[in-house]
This record gives sequence, C-alpha cells and structure tokens, in this order.
Amino acid sequence: MKNIKDALRPSRESLSRSPADERDNTTFKSASVEHPLLEALFRFWSTKKAKLGQLPSRRDISPSEIKKLLPYIAIADVIDGGLDFSFRVCGTMISEGAGIELTGKTWSSFENTQHIIERTRILVEKAEPYYLTNQRATWAPKDFQHYSVLALPLARDGKSVDMVLYGVVYQPMERRD
Repeated sequence: MKNIKDALRPSRESLSRSPADERDNTTFKSASVEHPLLEALFRFWSTKKAKLGQLPSRRDISPSEIKKLLPYIAIADVIDGGLDFSFRVCGTMISEGAGIELTGKTWSSFENTQHIIERTRILVEKAEPYYLTNQRATWAPKDFQHYSVLALPLARDGKSVDMVLYGVVYQPMERRD
C-alpha cells in the first residue's frame, strides 16, 4: 500500500455513478473523485476491499493509516437497515465546516436531510459507494458553503453494510450564471 503522501496525489481511479438522474445522483456507475483528500480516502478503502476480497469493516481501518484524513472523516452506524444513520465519530473539519457537531446525532434529527438518507439507504442496499460534489449544506447552520462527499460502505461480515465511512470537504459555493 502507498503511504499517505502518495495517496494524496491525484490519480485517475474511478468510482461508480450512473448518468440516469444528474439532478439526484442516487445511483452510480462511474465517475472520478476529483478532490485529492477524498480520492486518497477512496484509494485507501479500495485497497482494503481488494486485499480482503469483500467490503472492509470498521475494524479493518486503523486511524494511524489515515491520520491526515481523520479531520475530514465521519463514521455513521446504519439504523434499521438504512431508515436512518447515527454518527459515531465526526472529524473536526466536518464539524467546523457545518457549524455543528454530528457525533451522537442522526441524519433524521436535522431538517432537509431526506435526500441524504435516501441516497445513503441506496448505498446500504447496493453496497456501493457514492461521490457528490457541490452539495449545498441546507441541513447545517452554516449554509453559505457547499461540500463534496464520498460515502463508502463498511460491513462487519464483508457483505451487509452496517456502517458508512464518509469523507467530506467544504468549499465556497460555485457561482451559477
């Protein structure tokens, strides 16, 4: 496996995403992860998955392997097969960017999160990651910025998704003319 410095360099690896509904983006077949931190997280997860021959579990991920990524990572438990998600941990950059601590909270405890719950429920069902850019944080007190998110399935048994590993980076809103 590459060291973290190498992992932060952009590559041409791709994630899945379907062109079906560009507005919602809830199904995925192929799209590249553009942000270097999220791309590094995807390569880390992909390497674990390939090495194990199945989905990695939380136990397969050592924080010491991804120290530089930790401020941008959150882990959520799947509740009732994907009806909701409860945050176990939330990185400092995610909390600062959103203006709220997510640890211990569920997606349903925030307004305007039905679309997030639905696309993450699909991740659980299909056991496939998703990646979205330029998402407006309407659920957060700081709604003046947008974020990119990479969501990766984790499974204790290697198959049934029981956790979601999120990578999140905030950026200024893109102007749309």
